[in-house]
Amino acid sequence: MNQVSSAVDETRLARVRWMMNKGVEDGVFPGAVAAVAHNGDMIFEHAAGRQQTAPEPRGPMPVDAMFDLASLTKPISGIALMLCIEDGLLALDDQVGRFLPEFAQGDKSAIRIRHIVSHTSGVQSNPRLHNEHKGWDTLLPAYLALPLAGAPGSLFLYSSINFILLALIIERASGRTLDALLKERVFGPMGLAITYNPPESLKPRIPPTDYVEARGSSDWGVVNDKTAQKMGGVSAHAGLFGSAADLIDLGSMLLQGGTHKGVRIMSPAAARLFTSPWTDERGAQRGLCWLPASPRVYGDLLAPKALGHTGHTGTAMCLVPAEKLVAVLLTNRVHPSRDNDRIEAFRPLFFNTVAAALTGN
Repeated sequence: MNQVSSAVDETRLARVRWMMNKGVEDGVFPGAVAAVAHNGDMIFEHAAGRQQTAPEPRGPMPVDAMFDLASLTKPISGIALMLCIEDGLLALDDQVGRFLPEFAQGDKSAIRIRHIVSHTSGVQSNPRLHNEHKGWDTLLPAYLALPLAGAPGSLFLYSSINFILLALIIERASGRTLDALLKERVFGPMGLAITYNPPESLKPRIPPTDYVEARGSSDWGVVNDKTAQKMGGVSAHAGLFGSAADLIDLGSMLLQGGTHKGVRIMSPAAARLFTSPWTDERGAQRGLCWLPASPRVYGDLLAPKALGHTGHTGTAMCLVPAEKLVAVLLTNRVHPSRDNDRIEAFRPLFFNTVAAALTGN
């Protein structure tokens, strides 16, 4: 980590550390890693708590812990979408049926790629559908047959099915699997450890997710999302494992015009589009593959000018393009039980302390 710059108040950074340690004490999560970057430089990184509490304690949490990122996979996979746009393989206004004709039947033929990446496709969500199918060979047709809950562009309905479709579109457009495309064009050139289906060698750095008493073990080094499990661990909606430093580098690359340490990853035009608010057909502003930054998630001080996304496992990432700021909070709040939802109240308080530590220089 670089020396603390004039952009941050070291005294107030101590409050951020205190918040994380207090989160452990209060049972918000067993452990966490947070990091903040400004103008491409890491200005804060801190680990708190343990990797595991059940069935026996394990830890402490390493600063380079590799977390199941859950839905933070969505905006990261969006980088692959931008590469496809750069390569002239597709456009946001393309109809989904161009790539998935088996999906775009009837009124679903009006759905465009911009609809699925903004969760305005209107496709009816059915998060329990995976329980009715043993494998991807029957689950995929069931997803493709889901009806519309409303006309495309007429409503916001957050659903992972949108990014399951995006993964299929990227793979058909590029001729590459999503994991191979991201590794070859993004993760590899940037020197990042972030990956799908992490190898056994990374397992000591991976905090487990929820503990299943019936089987006497946790999902450890295996994606926690049950649909992603059936997809072989690779999707645009979930599946990636990564560290806080990985996400800091990815976010900083986007805010530095698509460049990382002198290596061009994407064009400035693509990076600018990907990190700029845009208006959907309902007149609502959101980010491309990002969610609107609500104060209930990112706090009162960052949310008005931020883009962000969270993950079910207790992960969150926030970009503030105007200030070249990236803030990341990774936790294993679902361990040992996913019933622990204290992260909802903790997150905005945490991001408020991060915002307060910035001096504006």
